Amino acid sequence: MGVGFLHGVLPQGLSRSYFISPTKIQVFTTDEVFFPLEIRKELEDELNVKFSVTITRDWDAILANTVASPAVDLIFLPSYWANTLAHQDLLLDIAQTRKQLQNRVASDFLSIKSTGAFHFFPFYWMKTGIQTSKHESFADFLKNKSESFLLLLADEDLLLKHFQLWKEQGLLDEVAQKKVLTLQLDQLNRDLPEEGAMEGPLTQESKELTTSFVSALLVWGAAIPVNSPNKELVLEILETLSSSERQERTLLQTPFNSAFSTVTANSIPLNRRADFIRDLRLKDTIILETKDQEAKNKLRNEFNLIL
Repeated sequence: MGVGFLHGVLPQGLSRSYFISPTKIQVFTTDEVFFPLEIRKELEDELNVKFSVTITRDWDAILANTVASPAVDLIFLPSYWANTLAHQDLLLDIAQTRKQLQNRVASDFLSIKSTGAFHFFPFYWMKTGIQTSKHESFADFLKNKSESFLLLLADEDLLLKHFQLWKEQGLLDEVAQKKVLTLQLDQLNRDLPEEGAMEGPLTQESKELTTSFVSALLVWGAAIPVNSPNKELVLEILETLSSSERQERTLLQTPFNSAFSTVTANSIPLNRRADFIRDLRLKDTIILETKDQEAKNKLRNEFNLIL
């Protein structure tokens, strides 16, 4: 065995990939919860890759690293961010080479895309609502001076849409009386504040949400820049990451619902599956289509809200 090894023949039981340096894959994600450390380490071991991950909600940074050549390899982001990049022809049509990935996505989410191509690979979705500690309507919460906190998702486009609609509805002065705080996606499992309201996932329709446009439908997933130097390997990563076995094992560790029609294990509650969206009322629900690149400036200048 020793002589064979010296002459370039691998000893029995050793994989050739053991001697190959892992391929470096550059990833941008708007939130770590989409691509957590434990998942990254699993994939690194399985696929002989090494991830370099940047967590940022800086639109300019993501755009610059998508336009660049070579570009970042993989991006996890909201659907409407991907739509904006796809409108500029910056994203790979995944279905051209991996049609089976598109087939994993429930048909309800295939319409949330920018063109006829499959540029955005949905993983998760959520219908949000603003829930109050006293189980009252949002309008009653605003009138209740004893409740002072309003926790909203730290998504500048959704925040801007909320404030614009509240201005149209004449609610802005009442909202201004509350202390507005922002909430990251990995904080959604926290308890409601005792004297306030919090935006978070709705597990069922609530009759208390009587104010129009309080709820939003949000979808998150992955996209591959056209200028990624490792497209085939990234497609393999997405295929591995989106497998039914892995998704069914990890979904309940997140606050999200699955966008995959293939995630149907008995361990997955019905309200966390893709087809649960068909049981929800989407009238007067905020659905963001494209990224407002001036959202942060508008929040600061028009509503005195600084992120």
